[in-house]
Amino acid sequence: MAPSGNGMTWFTWYWLAWLMFFIVPELYWVFTNPANTLSSEVWSFENLNLLQPFDFPVWTATHWAVAVVVWGLFLWLSLHLPFGLLR
Repeated sequence: MAPSGNGMTWFTWYWLAWLMFFIVPELYWVFTNPANTLSSEVWSFENLNLLQPFDFPVWTATHWAVAVVVWGLFLWLSLHLPFGLLR
C-alpha cells in the first residue's frame, strides 16, 4: 500500500472518515438527545427495557451476541491501542 504525497494511506483516510461520520455525530447525540444514538436505535428493535437493561433473563440471543461482540472489541482495543498487542 503506497502512501499518498503526505504520508497518509487510504486506510488512514478510512479511519479519519469513520471518526468524522460516526463518532462525531454519535457524541453529538449522546450529549443533546440520547434517544437518537445508534444503541437506542438498535435496541428499539429488541424492545429493551431501558429502566432495567441488566435484566439478563429477558435478554434475547441478539442481546447476548451484541454484548459479546462489544465486550470482545473492548478487550481487544484495551490491549491493542495502548500496547500494540494483538495485531
